[in-house]
Amino acid sequence: MKIAAIDVGSNSIHLVVVEADSVGNQRILAREKTMVRLAKGIAKTGEIAPDAFQAGLETLALMAEITRGFKCDTLIACGTAALREASNAGRFIEEAAHLGIQIRVISGEEEARLIHLAVSHAIPFPDEPAVLVDIGGGSTELTWVHGERVLASTSLPWGLQRLADAIPTSNPPTPDDMARLGKFINKILKKAGKTLPRELPSTTIVLGTSGTLLDLAKGTGEASAFSREQLLRFERKLWRATAQDRITNLQVDPKRAEVLHVGASWAMGILRWLEASQVRCLPVGLREGMIWEALRHGGVALPALPDRRRQSVEALAERLDPDPGHSRHVQSLADQLFLDLRPAFELGETERELLGYGARLHDIGLSISEKGHQKHGAYLIQNASLGGFWPKECELISQIVRFHRGKAPDVRKHEAFGLLAPWHRHVVEKLAAILRVADALDRRRRQSVREVRLEIEAEEAHLIIHGSGDLRSELEALQEKGKLLFHLLDRPVKISIVP
Repeated sequence: MKIAAIDVGSNSIHLVVVEADSVGNQRILAREKTMVRLAKGIAKTGEIAPDAFQAGLETLALMAEITRGFKCDTLIACGTAALREASNAGRFIEEAAHLGIQIRVISGEEEARLIHLAVSHAIPFPDEPAVLVDIGGGSTELTWVHGERVLASTSLPWGLQRLADAIPTSNPPTPDDMARLGKFINKILKKAGKTLPRELPSTTIVLGTSGTLLDLAKGTGEASAFSREQLLRFERKLWRATAQDRITNLQVDPKRAEVLHVGASWAMGILRWLEASQVRCLPVGLREGMIWEALRHGGVALPALPDRRRQSVEALAERLDPDPGHSRHVQSLADQLFLDLRPAFELGETERELLGYGARLHDIGLSISEKGHQKHGAYLIQNASLGGFWPKECELISQIVRFHRGKAPDVRKHEAFGLLAPWHRHVVEKLAAILRVADALDRRRRQSVREVRLEIEAEEAHLIIHGSGDLRSELEALQEKGKLLFHLLDRPVKISIVP
């Protein structure tokens, strides 16, 4: 079986083609990588720039030709941070589809999971605690492991290019530039620390899987590993040089020369934050994880028959949902919120589908009892044998329904939630938070709220509710059911009603 995986990253687009046998042994047939910097400027304009847009499509056209030449049985393409954020990402995905490449935008949590899957098949994890770090152009994924155990995971919506756009520097950069960036990095990491378990063990080892870290290793004079002290020396050289000097004297890739000093400071900030002293770079990443995921499911990347999935959900809802008008309206409101939250929450198409299914089924537990109907609904989904779904997807939908009301998910109090992998716990928490708000906004089941928008700024968020009539019941419900979402946003939320 021949499988091609394309990682449409925020900095680079990668292709790997492998031939795999029935037990998973792989032979690499081709590798391609082109740096197109899709993320450049998105933080300011909200769009993929025209030159990067065109370069990305040209790269995908070449990769499509390569995969056709190998007559691949399966082609998987995943998009990451740039395609989660850019307002013209939909058009880019449509153009790619015309080339024969169906790009599926994935969440930050899914990135972290697939990277961990790739590393777990590449090396034995060290006996001591370690952290997997992947620095992309638009986001950075970190996963804490101890042997075979995954302790925690987080995806930070900050990568090399996004940081460089947020904190522009002179050429050559000044000490003030470095101080501003350092302050900004400290703020990001301090905020990230609030979302992690307090009992995480300290680590000395970082396992790096990104091109940024490989370029930094090369700059320190090492092929695949470097110490924090070596990185500090190289960081200083980068900050003292112009972009041209970095190319000429420091042998930096010309396409990274403008921003690698920012990447060095970001990597250094992460090492200090983790109190780690060593980085070991690995030649695997998201694309290898995509291949292993496909092999786990018989060579396919996604469950087949999307119509079958929708039909099985509708069949269950029609049998057990006492108020389909309410559920479908909540489904619509939840999708509106999802689209506005996707960049901030780093969510992808899989999460959008899971939220939609969870919203459609969120009240089926009422067929058993009103009291605790969220628990009854979760039980019904777990035992419904939904056609077209993988078991893990059914588990996630059931947990989204479980926490659409009542107490927020807590690993210490809710056993089934605690048994989920860290990246799946984050997904359930975010999607349940969205569903709670959507459900609150149809509290009286009259569809009085027609539309909802969420505008997210650096210091506050603005929830804009378009509705008619008396909305006091909906607003009262929102005060309670919105707590989880407002907590995850970590900023004040202003609420406005538009008649």
